[in-house]
Amino acid sequence: MADILVTRADRTAQVTLNRPDKRNALNLAMWRALRDVFAALAEDGALRCIVLRGAGGNFAAGADLAEFATLRATADQAEAYGQAMLAALGAIRDCRHPTIAAIDGLCVGGGLEIALMCDLRLAAPDSRFGIPIQKVGVAMPYPELAILTQMLGAATMLELLLEAQLHDAAWAERRGLVSRVAPDLEVELQAALGRIAAGSPMSHRHHKRLVHRAAAADRAAESEIVRASYAAVETADYREGLQAFLERRAANFTGN
Repeated sequence: MADILVTRADRTAQVTLNRPDKRNALNLAMWRALRDVFAALAEDGALRCIVLRGAGGNFAAGADLAEFATLRATADQAEAYGQAMLAALGAIRDCRHPTIAAIDGLCVGGGLEIALMCDLRLAAPDSRFGIPIQKVGVAMPYPELAILTQMLGAATMLELLLEAQLHDAAWAERRGLVSRVAPDLEVELQAALGRIAAGSPMSHRHHKRLVHRAAAADRAAESEIVRASYAAVETADYREGLQAFLERRAANFTGN
């Protein structure tokens, strides 16, 4: 089966991350497919809303680290991989139709980034959130970090990145990671879809464009800052963290 599924019901499209055996961890092919799917859906004038969710009880457990040793081994590779991620995230964020992330189970790392690109984020009470990237000994690339910091604030980002905890849905709601926690996710999802569908598509597109414009800061960064953030994959800590993850053991970080 396809790792990205697209289904239609009336004027709603549902995009499903469909790799449940890996808790929907995204590989490079999925990042590219996600970009293409949202770019195509954005051109469909009949749509009123897009729902993004994961299969098998989890939203997404981040990027698939199993391929990092070959696809993100150098700064050049990391930057190319990062550009594919940014293209997917941008396609979701900039889609002209309203988007809803329906979140249950794990929503961490790259999965959390995907959810944050959606206009509304509805979470089941059992959902869990975090960015445990420090456990692999690598840095979040600056372009991604800048977008998330602007959304969540420096304090929340540092808490997520430095402590690497998994937080519950109530914490995520307090910190703005989710729009609201829904005791019954499916009931709340259908209610939200109904409210959106009842509104003017032109109004929705206008508001999305202007809200994003109002919230946008100057995201341009010095080239050396961007490059340095990708070069973190060439550190000893990253190699050790990735190897420890694959071997399912505790990492022995040296700070190099």
